[in-house]
Amino acid sequence: MPVEIEVRGTIVPDGDKWIYDYFEQPCTTAADIRNKIRSANGDVLEVSVNSPGGDIFVASEIYTALKSYNNVKIKVTGLAASAASVIAMAGYCEMSPTAQMMVHNVWTCQSGDYRDMDSASESLKKANRSIANAYCVKSGMAIDAALKMMDDTTWMTAQDAKALGLVDKVLFDVDDEEGFYQNQLFNSVLKENAKAMYATIPRLSPSVIAKMRESRENAPEKNEKSENELKALVDQNLESAKAYFNYLKLKGNVKND
Repeated sequence: MPVEIEVRGTIVPDGDKWIYDYFEQPCTTAADIRNKIRSANGDVLEVSVNSPGGDIFVASEIYTALKSYNNVKIKVTGLAASAASVIAMAGYCEMSPTAQMMVHNVWTCQSGDYRDMDSASESLKKANRSIANAYCVKSGMAIDAALKMMDDTTWMTAQDAKALGLVDKVLFDVDDEEGFYQNQLFNSVLKENAKAMYATIPRLSPSVIAKMRESRENAPEKNEKSENELKALVDQNLESAKAYFNYLKLKGNVKND
């Protein structure tokens, strides 16, 4: 019997899942996928992808786990953007005609002097080449073509992705080689709308995640206080972080990664 896997929300490290759960934000971790793979026992994995992306190293771990399993069928049902597009490369992939795929360069935050910036730049270039390998392996495109696609922050309809070899089939047999979905004006509007919607997808800011991690790290050891006292202290810190998150939302400072 097929085992269903959902790649939903932001792709995050295992240790940050509790933060997203607390704020009731969807997320996917490598542990989520590993547990599903262990339960499959050789049955086909049916992977549904609708994610704005997230941590590239987590995405790499998920990609590798799925690619190693071999018996995988992937469907892009909504959005496969950024790191999520890498996961979509892990096997036979079908894409809904209403879905979008986006690939772009790896990014990070860095502070320091020019040496730190130069080092960060070189690290990002190497990370780009690593991620580009997924697109090359799937489609057969040259590495320079993949890097150019990433440089351009490329948004793709299902037909675009199929033409590049990044997906194997457009769902529901919508080939439409010369029809509605190939209309340049329609494609342009569709992609611009996708970009606008991508910018409004709610994700926890790095500052909120850092504050939540700090609240857990600063909690006293269980043997120093009773369980109820510990829970009260942690809840107090978490409520403070949640209030801070709402404050950032009001200011408009919670943005997509």
